[in-house]
Amino acid sequence: MHTDSPPLVTPAPARVAWLTGQSSWRHQRLSPAQERVLDALAQHGWEPLRAGFPWTELAASAPRRTERPGTASLRNTVQGLAAHPGSRFAGDVAHHLQPLLTATHDRLLLLCASAGARMITGAAGAVDVPSGLVVDVVGIGPVGALPPSVGPWRVHAVRGRADWLSAIGHARRFDAVVPGGHLGAATSPAMVDAVLRLVGLE
Repeated sequence: MHTDSPPLVTPAPARVAWLTGQSSWRHQRLSPAQERVLDALAQHGWEPLRAGFPWTELAASAPRRTERPGTASLRNTVQGLAAHPGSRFAGDVAHHLQPLLTATHDRLLLLCASAGARMITGAAGAVDVPSGLVVDVVGIGPVGALPPSVGPWRVHAVRGRADWLSAIGHARRFDAVVPGGHLGAATSPAMVDAVLRLVGLE
């Protein structure tokens, strides 16, 4: 998880970051499709964090390599299951999330895809949200529970119309449904539009 590497974070008034399970242990470079989502949101004032969890300098600098879908899916599933509140892994997620919270002044937008839903739920009770910061959590094709929408946390859930994994694996009502399946819908223009509507920027 690159726990010995400094966090890849600088002060910003409004920041957007992806929170998903790690498909690779060697890096957490974002896919081109995830980068395009950040590019679209950057046009609306969100400073993009261009690496995935655990958002460290080492994770961002290592060369990106494509993992086999089955291997990537298994790793994400294991991390989602391990992220229950109070677990060691949930504590690790909170440890890496805290610098993002501390260095963001007004609003932090977390795109919690698939297993990221369970990861943010496990970590939410173990972080210190600075006074005045609003944390927008958007579960994108979430599998598992999301944290409650209380206090500084504003929580939404979106899935693809053909995303049966999320439809079955997430009990909460969805705030928006867009075209596509579990993987394709997560980075589609329709998903970006839904995110912007839900966080009040469109």
